[in-house]
Amino acid sequence: MEKIAIKRLIEVGKLLYTEGLVDARAGNLSVRLKDKMVITRRGSHLGKLQDWDFISLPLRGEHLLQDRASSELVVHREIYLHTEYLAVVHAHPIGATVLSFERDCIEPVDSEGKDLLGKVEVIPAYPPGSLELARVVASVLRSSRLVVVRSHGVFSADLDPFYAYAHISVLERSCKILLYERGKIQRL
Repeated sequence: MEKIAIKRLIEVGKLLYTEGLVDARAGNLSVRLKDKMVITRRGSHLGKLQDWDFISLPLRGEHLLQDRASSELVVHREIYLHTEYLAVVHAHPIGATVLSFERDCIEPVDSEGKDLLGKVEVIPAYPPGSLELARVVASVLRSSRLVVVRSHGVFSADLDPFYAYAHISVLERSCKILLYERGKIQRL
């Protein structure tokens, strides 16, 4: 089961990088497998992930390898402990990040964004990897699949990593449409 999950995460990492939703050293991915999680290593290049870029850790308690895991480990763990989701994707899409500076909520105007996402909450810029950020993100994701962290990026959760990635992809397209509509960008 773990090998299948890692293969799926590798595919999602490539999609995120290809679409420009992460840069070479940004973003992180994980899946929950019963009482443990598989998460990307700190500093992994999501577009070029290999099997060794993943660490298996318990959901609860300390582990010798946790310092090698993504700096957002605490956020992923908190989401799994307080929601029913089985996959978490964290990315840094430019359009969503730009809109996060001026909005407390991103409301798509395009039909796909409206239908699939509805309103997406933007939360304050808590320190990355902090327990404070983890608690607020997990709280929002109890009733949503997406949350934008002001000036930082997006956390998305679902039952499958592909769906979590897809929410971010749709959100970014909706954000580009909002920015284009206002003349903030010249080309989609």
